[in-house]
Amino acid sequence: MGATETRHDLWLKRINTWIGIVGGSVASLVGAYNFFPSAPGNIAAVVREQSGTPLARARVELLTSQNVLLGTSVTDRNGRYIQKDLQPGSYILKVGREAFDPQIATVSVGSKKTTDLELVLIRRGGAQAPARARATSTSYNQGDPIRSALEETGASWIKNLAKGGAQQ
Repeated sequence: MGATETRHDLWLKRINTWIGIVGGSVASLVGAYNFFPSAPGNIAAVVREQSGTPLARARVELLTSQNVLLGTSVTDRNGRYIQKDLQPGSYILKVGREAFDPQIATVSVGSKKTTDLELVLIRRGGAQAPARARATSTSYNQGDPIRSALEETGASWIKNLAKGGAQQ
């Protein structure tokens, strides 16, 4: 462009400047107020007996981290429970069936992720062994509530072993 600018060129510069200012302001507002919610995630759980056999018709309760019941369901004949379209966050699963001790697990659901969980129910009156829950997720983070719960369960079991038995 030559050394002299026309009125048209000056107006184009002003318009482009204002577009940049307004566009940047809108982008910062959207980012600050999170107008676009994060994508939902899923929970996929398998409930088994201590022997490893899938446990059909086990009752599963899904609760928020504040213990608000979101819904109940039962496992299918392969012991599977699937809950889709959950907002990212922390949830509680309570699983039980007649003749078995109930199991409670804290589950962390990530955006666009499926959290896989395995729960083992122990038959009442049978040999007492520690209840175990194993969870894996494609969004595993340090300080994960599932990891903390598993470590606490393992630590208490080891302490009981040191005291002379695994009675609970």
